[in-house]
Parts: sequence; C-alpha cells; structure tokens
Amino acid sequence: DNLTDEQRTRRRRRRRILVIVKISIFVLIWIFFSVFMIITAPYEPEEVVVSVEPNKLMSLKLSSKPTGKYVSVKLKGKIDENATLRPKRAGANQTHVIVAVAAFDGGANKSTWSSSEWKIFLDESDSYKVVSVKHHFRIEGYKEKSLRVVDLEDSDDADDPFGSRQARTIVRSESNSDSPLSTTFLNKGDKPTAFSMVANPNPLNVSLGVLYSFILLVFLYVLIIFDIADRTFAALLAATTGIGVLCMLGERPPIEHIIGWIDMDTLMLLFGMMIMVAVLAETGVFDYLSVCAYHLSKGQPWVLIFLLCMLTVVLSAFLDNVTIIMLMVPVIIRLTECMGLRTTTVLIAVAIFSNIGGALTPVGDPPNVIIATNPYVVNEGVDFIVFVAHMLPGVFFSIVVAWIYLFLVLRRRLYAGSEDQMRESIRNLTKTAAKFNAPTPSEENMRREILDRIEELKAQYRRKEAARTFGLQPASNFIETLAEMEAKYKIRNKPLLIKCCIALGFAVLLFVMHSLPFMQGVTLAWAAMLAAILLLILANKPDMDAVLDHVEWSTLLFFAGLFVLVEVISELGMIDWVGDLTIDMIQSVGEEHRVITAIMLVLWISALFSAFVDNIPIVTMMLKLAIKLSTNDDLRLPLMPLIWAISMGVCFGGNGTLIAASSNVVAAGIANQHGYKITFMEFFIYGFPVMLLCDVVASIYLLIAHGLFQWH
Repeated sequence: DNLTDEQRTRRRRRRRILVIVKISIFVLIWIFFSVFMIITAPYEPEEVVVSVEPNKLMSLKLSSKPTGKYVSVKLKGKIDENATLRPKRAGANQTHVIVAVAAFDGGANKSTWSSSEWKIFLDESDSYKVVSVKHHFRIEGYKEKSLRVVDLEDSDDADDPFGSRQARTIVRSESNSDSPLSTTFLNKGDKPTAFSMVANPNPLNVSLGVLYSFILLVFLYVLIIFDIADRTFAALLAATTGIGVLCMLGERPPIEHIIGWIDMDTLMLLFGMMIMVAVLAETGVFDYLSVCAYHLSKGQPWVLIFLLCMLTVVLSAFLDNVTIIMLMVPVIIRLTECMGLRTTTVLIAVAIFSNIGGALTPVGDPPNVIIATNPYVVNEGVDFIVFVAHMLPGVFFSIVVAWIYLFLVLRRRLYAGSEDQMRESIRNLTKTAAKFNAPTPSEENMRREILDRIEELKAQYRRKEAARTFGLQPASNFIETLAEMEAKYKIRNKPLLIKCCIALGFAVLLFVMHSLPFMQGVTLAWAAMLAAILLLILANKPDMDAVLDHVEWSTLLFFAGLFVLVEVISELGMIDWVGDLTIDMIQSVGEEHRVITAIMLVLWISALFSAFVDNIPIVTMMLKLAIKLSTNDDLRLPLMPLIWAISMGVCFGGNGTLIAASSNVVAAGIANQHGYKITFMEFFIYGFPVMLLCDVVASIYLLIAHGLFQWH
C-alpha cells in the first residue's frame, strides 16, 4: 500500500485500540456468565408421580409461591396427544382427566379460586407409548379481590368446573392471595391412572426470553459478519453466554441436558465423512477427477462450472449434500487453480446448488428426512414418489433462475482477485507450516504435504496463461494445460482407491436404503461411521494421528456451539413465540384466503429463520406449526402444501448465509484447509439474493399449484 510511515503508525495504533476494546468486552461477557454459573445451581425440577383414583379429586401443593402470571404443568404418561391438544377431536366418551390450578383455604377446607380447566385425554389403545404434554395456566385472577360464589353441593355440572359434585366450595374472598396454590386432578374414567408431573410455579417470562434470544443472535452475527472473532470461537462464546442468561433467569440446565442439545447425528455424519475423505485424498483421485473435468469442459470456465453445479444438484438429491460437498471441494480447488478462476466464488456457487438439489427428495437434505419420517406426514400419504412429484417443479425452476442470476452476476467476476487469492493462500499455508517447530512423525508428514502444496500454488501462480473466454470454444492454452495436468495428476495408490470405493459404496448403499422399513436402525450418521470404520480396517493405517490431523475439528466445534445456542433460544421461548405469532396472523385474515396466507407465511418464515439459525430446529418448529394449523378445528388447513412450503423454505433458506446450512460451513472449512477463506459477507452477497429469488419462484409455484389448482 502507498501509505506514509505516519499513516502506518496511526493504523497500527487504531488496531491496538480496537483489540483492547474487543478483549475488554469479551472479558466482561466472560465475567457475566462465569459469575452466574458459579452462583447458580443446576435447575432440576422436582418430578413427582401422581396417581388418580376414578371420580376422586387429587391435589398437590406447588413447591413455591408464583410471582408471575403463569404456572406451567408438564405431564408424562399414556396420553392421547392429538385429542389433548385438540379437544374437539376427542371421542364422545373418551376417558379424560381434568387438571387445574386452585387455591385452597386449609382451615375451612375450601377452594377459594380455580384456574381454567385442562382436559387430558387418555390413550386407550394397547400402545405403551409415553407422551409428554405441557400447559401454562393463567393465574392473574388468583390475585383478584372477589370471585363468584359456587357451592358444589348445589351446582349443576355446567357450573362445576370439575364436572362433578365434590365436597369443594368456591367462596367469595376479599384477600385470597395468601392461599397456597395446588395442582388438582379429577379422573373422569372408571379406572385409576397415573402421570409423571413437573410443575413450575415461575416459568420463564416469554417477553424477556424473546428479547434475550434476539440479543444473542445479533451478538453471534456481529462477531461473524464483521470478522471480530473466528466463527468457531464466536459460536462457543455465544452459546456459553446463552447458558449464562438461563442461569441468570434461574433455569441453569444440567450438563447432561446441554450435551443432549448437541445433535450427535450431524457430528457423527461429518466426522465419518471427514475420515473417508482424508484417506481418499491420499490416493490422488481428486487430482485425477479434476483432469477429467477439465478435459470434458475443453478448458471453458462456464461449461466447467455448469457441469460441476448440475452434477452437484443430481448427487445432492440422492445423497447427503454434506457428503457431496466434501467430495467436490478438493476437485474444484484444483480446477480453479489450474484455470486461474476465483476459487471461493466457484465454491460458493457449487454450495448454493447443493442446497437447491437437496430439496428435491426426502433423503437429499437432513430437514427433508425429518419431514418425510414424521408420522402425521406419512399418514397423509407422502412417500418418495409423492414428495419428488410435488417438489420437482419448484426445484427445477429455482435451478434455472439461480443459474441465470449467477451467470449474469459472476460473468465478469470469475477471474477477479484470483491472483490475490492464490497469494493469500500461499501466505496462509506458509504460516501453518511454520507452526510445526518440533513436529511428531504425523505432524512432519502434514508439514511436508503443506510445503508440496505451496510449491504447486507457486507454479500455478507463475503460469499466467489461463484462458479468459466466455464462449463455448476451448481455452487457447487447453492442450498445453491438459498435458501438464495429465503428467502431474495421476492415481497414486490404486489398491487404497479400491478399498475407499468399497467403503464409500457401502455408505452410499446405506444412505439410499436407510428409510426402508427393515433398516430402521440405520441413520445417515451411523452409515457414515460404519463406512469410516470399515475403511480404516481395510486401509490398515499404522498412524491414526495422520488421519485425524485432516479432520476439521473447528467445524465440528462450530456446529456443537451452534446447536447449543439454538436450544438456548428455544428454551427462552423464541421459537414457540414465532409459531404462536404465525397462527394469530393466519386467523386474522378471511377464511377464503387462509390457505394462501398460511403457505406464504410458512414458506418465508422458514426461509428467513433458516438463513440465520441452523435449519434443523427450524424445520422441527415449522413442522409442529404446520401440523397444529392443519389439525386446528377453526382453521382446518390442508397439510400437504404446508409441508412443501416448509421443505422449500428451509432448503432454499440454507443459501442465505454462510452458517445457514451444514454444507456451506463444511465447504468453508475444507477451503480454509487449502488456504482459502470464504468470508460471511462474500457468501451473503451471492447467496442471499439467490435465496430470495428461489423463494419467490417457490411462492409462485405453490400459489399456482395449491392456491389456483388446489393440487392438494
């Protein structure tokens, strides 16, 4: 840069000040969550077993006096969840238990106040399934100065909130706020029943919880967007701060709950595939595939990118898109270096099409797996063929629109900064190699690999003959470059490649067949882990450290931190708040427009939330919301169009930001291993407009298919 010494001094001084400010803020945050973690014991609500005899009133005092507007009661037992949540759908004579919160005058043995009742309908089938349900009782009336008089000895069933004549009287009370509150049960069946109950007299304040959730999300994104901290550290810091907030609110989760929040299936899938890719890289197959792709495209960059993107779409539809990205990224990096293209731009384009392609089938993306295996969705007749038939038009037109947009936007940016990126990559790799001062044998091997990679990059950088054409004709130096690549990039270890193909073929077979009824024990995670273990056995590696050194541990830690943060946000009530808000908005419009309104709201809420929060909890929330809408006695909305709206919204929303989808994070992690940094803003600049365009296409398609033609 053309700066004077004085300007450089000022710049260094400003940087030092900013570093001091950053460290000071981080220390204050650390003090905040450390203090609350030290002084707050883990919140372990008392779980009691309640046995209720037929036609007898049972009451249990609350553990403490409520200070807010609500008391929450969570029950677990042989409960008919569908009928309990939607009482109008219960059978006419279905056995139920009436639950309420009431205040009793111990001296007079009278009830001075009672909340609204909650009917728990029992599951009378032969199933042994245990179901949990939760309800918030409003207790504001408990502190009112007067109540209506109801003498149950003289009351009718219509006036009796418990539906029977019990020796219980509700009397006028001028000051009943001192009466202790109890949870009451009345069994209307002819057989005794039992529940496991957790009553919380002071549940979290939803308004405060939503505010804290919003602050935590903004904090995380500020750290990542402005590159204030490494994204892995940012996720861990935000997650720990979130736990500190729960401690402050008196809801500190036990450590086993925090560990349970981490989606181990996702981490197992990533870990297993990382091991297989690390071993596969030793064979030289990625280099060889890059030669084949270059030969097929005749060295023409846009033909090459089109082939890579379409191949990614097809593979991502039938295999997990994280797996596809892991296999494609090393090949793409080789090709972009040989052709002088901007590496990060091409990687972003391929990651975008991976997310779009994954939306096509029930097995392409983890959110679709969750949707397609839900019992309510299965009962609606959604199988593989039905899923693909409904998703295909929206996905196809989204691919077309995304390709046209990226071609127009990237047409003149494909080469911009490619030399700078290669120089930056060489610098980053040189710094990494310099860290191995007294290396172990495995570290020495890795250092040697990095040094070889640096020499390759320097050779590519010195060759500045890359063709910059935009037609379909071959690149001007195609023959020379192809000959050089064929001489340099060959299969180095064919026996190991055969072993890798066996393990990878086993994984692919399980990926495709895991949804079959007789393979219920096989998840995507276990498929990857079993294949990885098989490969390690066949490869007979004497040094495991050499393999583990290639695992992207920072990516795994990032996901762990993100999963914990999202669960903290869920505990604070933000996700339920969004769901309730959506229902209120749908109920506010006319009945004839509710289907269209519900489709649009579900689609765009799914997309926008998935762009900024990991899509696994979002799809879980939106699926619950869709089922709630479709079974609501007042709304009676069809489930099918809501399912397609969720799938398209969540999968397309994965293109919104760098951390919206697992495949994006994995692509950035592998690129970082090769010395290239995909920044949050660079991905956002290309990905967010594509997300908006794809969701507009999905909106038009769903409105035509389900609003106009009523396909459902």
